Amino acid sequence: MKGRKPLSENVVPLTEDEGRGVNFEARALQRARELKPEGLPFTVSVIWDRLSPSLCDPRKNRLNDTNVFMFEQLCWTVERHERLRVDIHDNGETYETETRNGKQQKSRPEVGQLNETWRQIRALASDFGMTPSAERGLQAGGQLGFSFTDNEGFD
Repeated sequence: MKGRKPLSENVVPLTEDEGRGVNFEARALQRARELKPEGLPFTVSVIWDRLSPSLCDPRKNRLNDTNVFMFEQLCWTVERHERLRVDIHDNGETYETETRNGKQQKSRPEVGQLNETWRQIRALASDFGMTPSAERGLQAGGQLGFSFTDNEGFD
């Protein structure tokens, strides 16, 4: 440690009260439960429980009262995406049809729906800083404002 050693009368010991509230994970889980809308279906509720605690972490605080609706939309979209993905896995991406030109392979409509839900997820996840590039953008301090006191340097 550099610098002068502190005198014992300058050192303020920590009290037990000051150590409380540091458990960020428990606080995040509690806040996620408080913000969770009522009446969500089981599958959407599980997605909420999986994604929301990291966004409710007091160090990030990206999920709050004002954006609960959009986060709920993200959960519904993720649920739809997972459902479509299972359907495509079970039934395949294409189907064969007989036309006047012979047999043709066509893409199932669910493939387009899966692609669209993926675009929606990426957009909403980016809004909440859930992608690496969005997280970097949210962590950047940005330009700080200037503080001119008493019009220093101006005539």
